[in-house]
Amino acid sequence: MTITYPRDLPDYQLTECTFDLMDNVSSSASGKGLQINLSQVVDPTWKATIQTRLRKPTEYASTAIWSAWKKSLRGMKPFVAYDFGRPNPIAYLTAAASTDIAPAWNGTATVTSLGLSGALGLSGLPATYQAKVGDRVGLEEGGHYGYYEVLEDKTAVAGVATLTVAPFLHTTVFTTAAVARLWRPKCQFILDWNSWSAPATRDFGAISFNAYQRL
Repeated sequence: MTITYPRDLPDYQLTECTFDLMDNVSSSASGKGLQINLSQVVDPTWKATIQTRLRKPTEYASTAIWSAWKKSLRGMKPFVAYDFGRPNPIAYLTAAASTDIAPAWNGTATVTSLGLSGALGLSGLPATYQAKVGDRVGLEEGGHYGYYEVLEDKTAVAGVATLTVAPFLHTTVFTTAAVARLWRPKCQFILDWNSWSAPATRDFGAISFNAYQRL
């Protein structure tokens, strides 16, 4: 079977898979320390912190799968994952699948507009879909994956809504041809090889690592 990229995680038997936005802001004092100047030094990026569940020493087959997965990412190959702590839209925490929110809905929407201020226009949502502060939204187009957080509550009207998201939309990468994913949106990452930990012990052990967003 041919390996295709970006790869998915081997499984979601995890104790942690959280995404945090690194704003990359530098501060400097001026006016004899009376003022603080803030500067965006590089674009904000998402950091993933991932840890598997504890595994018995006898579960070496499962550990071997993760080891081989890691090696397949050599050469800065990317992988995708969704935030284990926020897989569902907040208004629908009890949903087990996107179809529990609306029959036949696959969890995606059509992008109608992308504003420089973070305004993301969507259509094709469930008729009265509720987006909540803290929801995550993914954009997918041409092999690129964008990842954003909703900043204000919004209820769709006839399946149409404009969401305010952060960080600002990557309008040089995504267009109205992009697909917006609201159910388990995925972000694309590059593994931080120095963070990988997979101890072989006589007791229970877990694999853990960090990764950083790659558009």
